[in-house]
Amino acid sequence: MPGPELKGSYQFFFRCSYAPFFLSQVCRRWRTVALSTPALWTRFIVVLHRTGQAELIECILERSRLLPLHVIVSSRDNGRRDNYLRAMNTLISNISRLESFVLEIPEGADDLAPTLPPIPPAGVPNMRSIEFYNVKSSEPSRTSAWISELLYRSPNLQSLHLQLAEEIKLKGTVGVRLQNFKASHGIQLQDLFTLLVNCAGLRTCEVQFRAPIHLGVVPRTRVLLKYLHTLILRDARRDDLEAVFRWLTLPSLKKLTLSGLRGAEWPDELFSNFLSRSRFSLKSLSLTALFFTEAHLLSYLHHSSIHDSLEELAICHWRPSSASFLDHLSFKLPSPDATHNPPPFLPKLSSIFITVDAITQVVALRRFVASRWYDTAAYEVPLPIASLKDIHVCLTVPYAPNVNMSIDDIKLVFSRIARSRGTSLRLETITMAPPSSNQYAGIERLTGHLVI
Repeated sequence: MPGPELKGSYQFFFRCSYAPFFLSQVCRRWRTVALSTPALWTRFIVVLHRTGQAELIECILERSRLLPLHVIVSSRDNGRRDNYLRAMNTLISNISRLESFVLEIPEGADDLAPTLPPIPPAGVPNMRSIEFYNVKSSEPSRTSAWISELLYRSPNLQSLHLQLAEEIKLKGTVGVRLQNFKASHGIQLQDLFTLLVNCAGLRTCEVQFRAPIHLGVVPRTRVLLKYLHTLILRDARRDDLEAVFRWLTLPSLKKLTLSGLRGAEWPDELFSNFLSRSRFSLKSLSLTALFFTEAHLLSYLHHSSIHDSLEELAICHWRPSSASFLDHLSFKLPSPDATHNPPPFLPKLSSIFITVDAITQVVALRRFVASRWYDTAAYEVPLPIASLKDIHVCLTVPYAPNVNMSIDDIKLVFSRIARSRGTSLRLETITMAPPSSNQYAGIERLTGHLVI
């Protein structure tokens, strides 16, 4: 079973972790069943500021017998230090049984670092998943050193999520068995490549870049990651993108999400070479706040690594100068009189998220959606393209003082899609300020949305 996830399901996990205690208090028979079912006692939360946490850990260790444990440790700054010491010493002395471990150190919990006991010499051979959340700690170095030691002592680690990865020592600590890595609040390019070079079995990689830094030590050869199927890079600068496209080869890539920092410049030639070199079959492509041209985008979508396999497409904070991009996306039925009919464009596309000018491009948007959304029962012969199942459109409208722009007419046009079964439609309105030197600085506010 997968380990606990703090984000999004913390309260649910918190309640479930105490369920075995509640069940054992219903009646004598229920208590007998609960105590004789070790799997009930393998997931729990240690809240360090509360009293009795050491006793709680000892109870669960006994009742779970020898089964692997999934533990969340949450710290606050309103508890006694001796509570920290007893609970952490009890837990870490049995850390060899942990399979997944979440350590949350919120803001103000600076007193936690001295209470972290050393990792036992035997290490943590059963650890498969580690998540570390540290929010604005004024003295992160001691805690980060402890986390680095924990990573070094976990040779079979498969999943690692670091909220702040800049202070964590990745070189020589992360084992070759790592499959999933996430740095949600910052990592430097140099540290990312340290990870990629040493973890050839990586499957997913999601990072947010932090301070700009050049790749100090370039790889001797290109880094081949045979199994990586998901790559998500956020807040990337040109240097970050150039290094990734120049040195990585990803033949198994299925999902690629790239987000630029304040409209990062786009290395077109390197990206084209990356597509040709990797020769993957991409299913999901998302490009946000990146300075590429419409001609560049069309060339990528026509590439053999993307064209025949792409199912999800998201182009955000990007405004083509004309409606020709949507015209390319629109499906044209083959003509029986034509001597040569080009193959349908992106034949497997079923989900799209795109920004469209509500004044100049809405007609082209209507043609595109109408051509790629259809009732399959109405055709005796299946069409050679997939029908749209998920449509998310941001309609940009010009800013005018004391004027409310309405998209009711556009909503009416799409009402047929809204009534169709199995199609998800979302329309949003974004007010644009007058043109400025930065084409993305004009986005002012989200003025309305429609989810159907």
